[in-house]
Amino acid sequence: MNHPVSCIVSLDEGPPFGQAELLDVLIPARVWSCRFDTALYQDADYPAAGVALPPAIAGSSIKRRGEYLAGRIVADRVLRDLGYPHFDLLPGADRAPAWPGEVQGALSHHTSRAVCIGWRRPQRDVTGLGIDIETLISGPRTLELWPGIITAQEHALFATVDLPFAACLTLAFSAKESLFKALYPTVQRYFDFLDVQVARLGDNRITLELLVELTPQLPAGMQLECGYAMVGDEVLTVLAIGSKP
Repeated sequence: MNHPVSCIVSLDEGPPFGQAELLDVLIPARVWSCRFDTALYQDADYPAAGVALPPAIAGSSIKRRGEYLAGRIVADRVLRDLGYPHFDLLPGADRAPAWPGEVQGALSHHTSRAVCIGWRRPQRDVTGLGIDIETLISGPRTLELWPGIITAQEHALFATVDLPFAACLTLAFSAKESLFKALYPTVQRYFDFLDVQVARLGDNRITLELLVELTPQLPAGMQLECGYAMVGDEVLTVLAIGSKP
């Protein structure tokens, strides 16, 4: 649907693509996505959307202000669905979004699309939601970037997969970003891309394995499933921990 805020090109319920591939990962979470154009951004878009503009964002570039607004617009729709209309989703002390106490959620954007996922926290020992959207890492950049994203073992695994290396690397980067977003509220510390490895990469599923203990409930060797979808040069990954007994 169209949106009255000038920089929002479209706003839609559900993921921007991959609904069929990610359906079992998404249930029972709520997802909204939008397309945006920061070239159309105006500061008046914030009051028009009913979104608070934090001082730290107000002093940033137009591009950053537009991206932040797009993320908060899709988050507002998710929060409305979960019974929190008009909730100001502001950054916390660690700059991560400060969700309502009963809600877990995650945001992501690239240069023209934003997506948000959220649910009411399940009654499980370990729960979390992660989502990430990326554009494909270009072929030449993979040679420079891969050692900071994947291990040599993962590199060897990707040579056996029927996908271009650039797609595998982007999927690994995105899946690890989704995992970090899902687990950071629990572990309350940063961990590295190389603290996690892709153990398996199949049709629309990535198995991630922890290489370090993050908490006693998240030991080294634990494996977690991440869903993914790809359309054109876009990659979307989603990870839901605790959705099933």
